[in-house]
Amino acid sequence: MKILVSGSTILLLLFITTLENGLSSCTKDKTIYDTVTVVHKDTVTVIQTDTLIIKDTAITTELLSAHPWQMQEIRGVAGGSIVYYLRGGSGNTQNLDLEYITFNADKTGLYVDGNGFPRSITWDFTDSTNTKLIWTIYNTPATFSITWDNIRFKNNSLYLDEYHTDGNNGTEYHNQEIRVPKTN
Repeated sequence: MKILVSGSTILLLLFITTLENGLSSCTKDKTIYDTVTVVHKDTVTVIQTDTLIIKDTAITTELLSAHPWQMQEIRGVAGGSIVYYLRGGSGNTQNLDLEYITFNADKTGLYVDGNGFPRSITWDFTDSTNTKLIWTIYNTPATFSITWDNIRFKNNSLYLDEYHTDGNNGTEYHNQEIRVPKTN
């Protein structure tokens, strides 16, 4: 048998071969995954704090005797009645504008009451830390002692608790005071 190959047959064969290569040719796509590892670290900020202890200035004879001490503020109770005074304030239960106390280095001194009447005193610390002292008033119908306890000095002021029984009339006093250097 004789095969006749004609020009159209050759073209048909070429077309099929080309089409077959075009449809069946494989191109492989390569997908590349770029992996980045992110490491999260907690940031710790250390705040360093120093502890500063501010101590009250120690009470000394030199400190007390440096100048007279006038009342800045007092809050307390006298015989069951409220006592309040603030220098230059309103609503005071008593007038202590003239009142002050002077401590001398030889453990004597002067107390001037709210009426401006002066009286002699003696005084002394009763403990080794100088946070408690007793001063005694003379030149009254009766002699009596006043106790200052928890005495502290800061901001150029004396802070203290005061208690006593009035020797003249038996009235009991307990108050907290702030005293400042006398200005006038």
